[in-house]
Amino acid sequence: PERPCPLCCPQLEGLCSFLQLSTCPEHLLVRFCSWLLALSPDLSYTSAAVLAEQLFLGRVRSLTQPPSRHLMAALASFCSKYFQPFCRAVVAAVLQQPGEGAEQTKLVCELVEECLEPDCVRLLLRWGCRVP
Repeated sequence: PERPCPLCCPQLEGLCSFLQLSTCPEHLLVRFCSWLLALSPDLSYTSAAVLAEQLFLGRVRSLTQPPSRHLMAALASFCSKYFQPFCRAVVAAVLQQPGEGAEQTKLVCELVEECLEPDCVRLLLRWGCRVP
């Protein structure tokens, strides 16, 4: 599936903004991701992609040093269930951004090694081959 447009889920984006999820402390992010995993039924692809973007994209792009253990735990938790929307919304965006730093590259490599399912790794390789 293609990366969803942020306008596809305006209520979810509004809720994320209201709750200030993009800037919440990382230890709370771990708890929030654990709560997301317990939801039933599962989030839709679009909702998971919007949440991944809101929760993680800014944090990953702003890394200037290795990610905290809390951030890695939240990423691993989210990826354990929603790896494809996460890869499309966050990893692909990072790979396509010219001039991303070493910490972003290390983070993507660590996620590939430790967290992502083989299907997601194949998707990443396919997207990576298209990056200019």
